[in-house]
Amino acid sequence: MIPPLLALVAWPLVSIVFFQRLRLPLAILVTIVGGFLLLPTGTSLDLPALPSLDKSTIPALTALILALVFARNDRSYDLRPTGLIPRHPIILVLLVMLVLGAVMTALTNTDALSYGPRRLPGLRLYDAASMALWALMTVIPFVLARRYLADTVALRLLLIVLCVAAVGYAFLALFEVRMSPQLNRWVYGFFPHSWIQHIRGGGFRPVVFLNHGLLLGIFLSLSLLATVGLMRLDERRRGLYLAAAIWLGLTLLLSRNLGAVMITTVLLPVGLFLGVRAQLLAAAIIAGVFLAYPVARTAQVLPIAQVIELAEDIDPQRAGSFRFRLDHEESLLAKASERPLFGWGGWGRQRIFDEEGRDTSVTDGEWIIILGRDGWVGYLARFGLLTGPVFLLLLHRRRYDIGMETSVIALILAANLIDMVPNSSNTPLTWLMAGALWGRLELQKAARTQGAAVPLQPDRPGYRRADPAQTATPPPQSIYTRQARRIDRPKPPLKPTHK
Repeated sequence: MIPPLLALVAWPLVSIVFFQRLRLPLAILVTIVGGFLLLPTGTSLDLPALPSLDKSTIPALTALILALVFARNDRSYDLRPTGLIPRHPIILVLLVMLVLGAVMTALTNTDALSYGPRRLPGLRLYDAASMALWALMTVIPFVLARRYLADTVALRLLLIVLCVAAVGYAFLALFEVRMSPQLNRWVYGFFPHSWIQHIRGGGFRPVVFLNHGLLLGIFLSLSLLATVGLMRLDERRRGLYLAAAIWLGLTLLLSRNLGAVMITTVLLPVGLFLGVRAQLLAAAIIAGVFLAYPVARTAQVLPIAQVIELAEDIDPQRAGSFRFRLDHEESLLAKASERPLFGWGGWGRQRIFDEEGRDTSVTDGEWIIILGRDGWVGYLARFGLLTGPVFLLLLHRRRYDIGMETSVIALILAANLIDMVPNSSNTPLTWLMAGALWGRLELQKAARTQGAAVPLQPDRPGYRRADPAQTATPPPQSIYTRQARRIDRPKPPLKPTHK
């Protein structure tokens, strides 16, 4: 049995090996994705004047520091978005909103709240600094992906890492399907969530080392979409990726995650049969609906009843759970509307308590958690960073020559957004995908400004070799000169004379 805190502290040392042996983009991905999948949940390292360091922040901070150290010797790319601080004005505005919004949330919630015998303290200036620092630490994977995962090859590498990681993780998930969710207990000594929530349909919902079985389900769903994208991108390994897709699909079905299965069922044909423009359009529609979801819920324009009826036809027990969540979201929306701009802040202040001080609220959806805690400023800042590149990629598709590796990642990000409606599944993987898409936009903009395409770098392994016919110097063309009233044709080269 491994002490959970020891595993967190040892991860930076393990990551050093990754950065010494792997190329920089791959080392970043392995550090962050591996930490998310393997480190213990529910355990954190509390240091003075710093937010809690857990399985999300420790790999991200480690990757940031090591990337700065090893970037001097990295020559994988000739053209990257410059600097760690984004240059795109929309990103800068949203990041400022995220940080200042966190500060304003603390400053507008200095009052204490009382619910019977329960008393929730007001927020202090210390909390304002801590919340701002936590917001910055949350977007570290976003910043790293925007800087180092912007190239088309790096985007494809992101898809490969998701595929390979999920194929290996599926073995652990199927073990828990058969033997019950025991791996986290055997390795780290505890179960991360409620045991009763992981008994479904006479079997078990696997967890492995994640916080909940629902997170495992959406991870398998996103990875399956990534594998389908690789099938279309790599013709030589299409059979291998097809086998991996079948393996992940079967694991997802056996994992008893109805929501993730429904998301995959809807988006899998889009990834399999539609082109770049259609995939970006589908992702943009989903992103737009997600951004407007709180307003649409308040106005009651969404077909919630039809969705519940569909879920009841599939699984009445899951449909009842879904209806239970929706009822609680209505109450939480009403309380969020009392402080709409900056929210209620932390310490559970956005939750609902009865007269005896008992917490009666259920906050599962990521959107309602952010809206109640950070208000509309925090909501638009956080989810604007996640959805913004999808809209811009669709807008500039022809101008920037967007490829399918980019549209597939946008589609995967859209699938993650759908799952954030009923569940809290905003993970470091979400920020990696959004940052990579923003970096792709900045990279294409820089290449277009310089009057050149994004470099393919034919002399390095893993890069597509350029077509010699496109890079050769074009032959001189005939020119009509008005002054001489004749056509000046290029003279043929002199032939060597032999005596």
